[in-house]
Amino acid sequence: MAAHIDRARKGIEEFLIKYPAVDDVVSKASATTKVGKVNLVMGFLGFTAVWLAIGYGSPFLCDLIGFVFPAYLSFKAVESKDTKDDTQWLTYWIVYSYFGILEFFSDYLLFWIPFYSLIKCSFLLWMVNYNGASLIYTRFVRVFMRANVAIVDDTMLAAEEIQTNIQNYVHDKVQGYGVVEEEEEEEEE
Repeated sequence: MAAHIDRARKGIEEFLIKYPAVDDVVSKASATTKVGKVNLVMGFLGFTAVWLAIGYGSPFLCDLIGFVFPAYLSFKAVESKDTKDDTQWLTYWIVYSYFGILEFFSDYLLFWIPFYSLIKCSFLLWMVNYNGASLIYTRFVRVFMRANVAIVDDTMLAAEEIQTNIQNYVHDKVQGYGVVEEEEEEEEE
């Protein structure tokens, strides 16, 4: 058991070194509370895990964790000169989007799974920290998209055509009432 705790402590220390912005926040909280940084993070993680397991608003907290931290890291990746991290975060957001769509349509079933928010949050953190998004992308999403890219492209073209037709129809109807002509005259003045 002590070996697991030591490994967790080492992992937290490495995490804080890897993300200095998080380390700054934890250092300030540590100085204020007089609790060691690693102990403070472990306590926070324990509280968060319990909240995700049984707390009110746990789906919101899980979505916040799965969105805010990756969004910050995506920002850092875009601002850096290295393009490898851009690919990593694009992959994360693609998988996150597919997961969100699947979750939306299976919400009534997932609601009945005990500790679902904790499981979902663990999955999202696995995708972020252990490059799980890349694994899911290469094994599932990429295979599916490559097999269906022509269908998706045809559907997108049809949707664009429908959108153009609707836009033209609405424009013609509005123009018939004289609304568009008045706006065009105002723009000329």
